[in-house]
Amino acid sequence: MPIRSERRADPRAARQDGGDFRRLWAGDAVSQLGSQITLFALPYTAVTALHASAGQIGLLQALYTLPFLLVPLPAGVWLENRSRRPVLIVTSLLSAALVLSVPVAGAFGSLGLAHLYAIALLGGAGAVVSDIAKLSLVPQLVAADRLASANSRLNVGLAVGGTAGPGLAGWLTALVGASNALLLDALSYLWSAFMTGRLRHREPPPTTRRTARDLPKEVREGLRAVFGTPSVRNIALHAAINNAGVQLLNVVLVIHLVKDRGYGSAAYGLVLVCGGVGAVLGTLAAPRLIRSLGYGRAMLGTLAVTVNAFWILPLADGPRVLIVASFALALGITSAGTGVGGVVSVTVRQLLTPPGLHARMNASYRMATFGTIPVGALLGGVLVEALGARAALWTVPLVFTLSVLPLGHRTVRSLGKAPAHPERDALETRT
Repeated sequence: MPIRSERRADPRAARQDGGDFRRLWAGDAVSQLGSQITLFALPYTAVTALHASAGQIGLLQALYTLPFLLVPLPAGVWLENRSRRPVLIVTSLLSAALVLSVPVAGAFGSLGLAHLYAIALLGGAGAVVSDIAKLSLVPQLVAADRLASANSRLNVGLAVGGTAGPGLAGWLTALVGASNALLLDALSYLWSAFMTGRLRHREPPPTTRRTARDLPKEVREGLRAVFGTPSVRNIALHAAINNAGVQLLNVVLVIHLVKDRGYGSAAYGLVLVCGGVGAVLGTLAAPRLIRSLGYGRAMLGTLAVTVNAFWILPLADGPRVLIVASFALALGITSAGTGVGGVVSVTVRQLLTPPGLHARMNASYRMATFGTIPVGALLGGVLVEALGARAALWTVPLVFTLSVLPLGHRTVRSLGKAPAHPERDALETRT
């Protein structure tokens, strides 16, 4: 289905685009950098300092992502009638406190796996609420015809964090230890809270106040915004399989490179850095690809090509430098496709969904697509313990190839072909 991009922009949002969006982006970009350090440091600490097994690493990853399944729907309903700005500030401050508790516990010699499990679970819940609030706030700061570029900038911040974060985390880990490296993430959360606090935009109060809210109905409306729109439903199915594959890959990768092959944090970080470089390039290219090919074909065409690089992983063998280079190349290519897909996905959802449903739509999408992440993390641990990390690498390209298949549906392929947009009109009629 085509995307209707001529929706009348809110003049207030257009005015704020030059200032408030840059402030939001500046805070988010730094926070994403810090978050990547934590995503590196937590499993690395578990493996090297606490001697965690593959199953325990899988459980750690699963606990971080479990809130992605349980939290989104209630969070989306809760956020729909609340200002997003204060929520973003509070979640940033709470996240800083959580991260700081790890080096504090380490300094007193009381750090254990149970502590890391608690940090993963609570941190994941905070990330869910923060992301839903942020994605629902962006369309209020940016005119509709600039959403793709704005989402590209946000995803570039995420990708740059993925690029610099692992390398910085590896360097800091070697210098001061993995738990102490988390101090930088805490500072990044404080910076994000400060920049969000500087936003001048204030969301208007709801036009109507309900004395009694019909929560089941509100949840159904959010779910319908995702599953009742064929193109969004197929993109969500792709993302659900893809996200499970990413977590499976993360578990297998750290065990294979760090534990089995004995590579240090620098080599492991270099592989992740190259993945981040690919994501940056794909994200930057996304707006131009969308303009040239349309939303659907840009996403399908890119991912159908780049996903094949995952076959390099189980085939890589030989000297250490060759293995590291092969893994780095594979992650760089595949992450470029993911960068394009991420920009298309979020922009399509924002354009197809009425503004009054953005929080609930984003929550429903997060539940559907991130709810599979704990499964992928646990599956990675099970496969490594049953088959070994090297053999488990063969499942990675199979999972990611399967994730591309839903994008071949005509409702996705035709996105961006013509100015009319019946899908969004239908949503507005039903809600």
